[in-house]
Amino acid sequence: MIKSIVQIFSAHVVAKAIGLLTFIIIIEFLSLEQFGKYSYFLIVLNLMGVIVDPFTASYLVDFKTESFKKYNLGIFSISLILLPVFYGVLYFLKLPLNVEVFMLFGFTFLMSVMLKSFLNTYESFLNYGLIDVFRQISIFFSTITYFCIYENYDYIFLLKVNYSIAFLTMLLLVPIYINKDFIFFDVSFSTLKNLFYKSRYLIFYTAFIPIFSFLDSYFVSKSLTERDLGLYSFSLKVYNMSLMLVVPMFTVLNIKQIEIVKKNAYAFYVKEKVRKVLLFSTCIFILFLVANYILLNYVYIDYKESIINTTILLFGSYITYSSLPFSFLIAYKKYKVLFTIAVLAIGINILLNTLFIEKYGTVIAATSTLLSQIIINLGSVIASFIIFKSIKK
Repeated sequence: MIKSIVQIFSAHVVAKAIGLLTFIIIIEFLSLEQFGKYSYFLIVLNLMGVIVDPFTASYLVDFKTESFKKYNLGIFSISLILLPVFYGVLYFLKLPLNVEVFMLFGFTFLMSVMLKSFLNTYESFLNYGLIDVFRQISIFFSTITYFCIYENYDYIFLLKVNYSIAFLTMLLLVPIYINKDFIFFDVSFSTLKNLFYKSRYLIFYTAFIPIFSFLDSYFVSKSLTERDLGLYSFSLKVYNMSLMLVVPMFTVLNIKQIEIVKKNAYAFYVKEKVRKVLLFSTCIFILFLVANYILLNYVYIDYKESIINTTILLFGSYITYSSLPFSFLIAYKKYKVLFTIAVLAIGINILLNTLFIEKYGTVIAATSTLLSQIIINLGSVIASFIIFKSIKK
């Protein structure tokens, strides 16, 4: 398992490093207020995970537990059908939209997820990580080109340039990484129904994940100033950087935890890993606290006011790292429990932001995210332990 995590991590760190360089360039050229709008627009676009990620997550579990031999690309037909519906929902909610950016981002996102899901299923973890590297490289060089050529900075046009190049990059990677001998295409209603109906709660839960990233920024943009949105966007960027290891960990754990459950080795696994996980989580937390202090006091002084929000969010990152390896609800197929926990977390998040954000500002947005992380992560660990005990009896 460590080897698999290292393979994904090595590529993922490179992708994050390139993303960080892109972020540094953008934050140098855009004003604090423009950076806030740019970041919020991207958060809205990433809500697209709601119509893509749930189906790939469900299919991965079925593929491994049922020992399928070939990958059914037909599962992505559902996402394609939902794409215009999703656009309509965003339009109805009066969220920031641009048709060209939406389509370019949408097809780039869909092809990226398709490539990664296929490679993950066959445990080609290094190539899985390289997909993000190629995508970030395309965005990095298109960003540099944009700021070198244009003098009037329009973040919408920047996104068009970014995702035109990223779309072409993903298109070129499809025939390179997807082997036609390992795929088939079945979009029959009975096939898709059998695949997804039994995993409906996992699908609903996975659909909630992108919403968590969106909620706080939505309330900040609606209730506070553009400056507040810019400051909070910076905090979110540091927070997301601190979570760079979550993707490789979750990708590998999704598969390995299924194997652990099959062997009934949950107790041995927890006993062996708990101290290492807590030590590792603490080191990551301290590292990013120090890095954030240096950034705000010596590099990005204009964003210094964001330090409290970032510290709160980083503690949420610590909770995630401490809990993720011991959350076995997906492996135990207790999707309804997972979904119920997510509904509770989102409900509390919305309630706190609705009642208090206008009075207390962005600190409420950060606190609501922290509480959501505590509910989801610790709740999943506790539920996993209870399920293990009940099975043992």
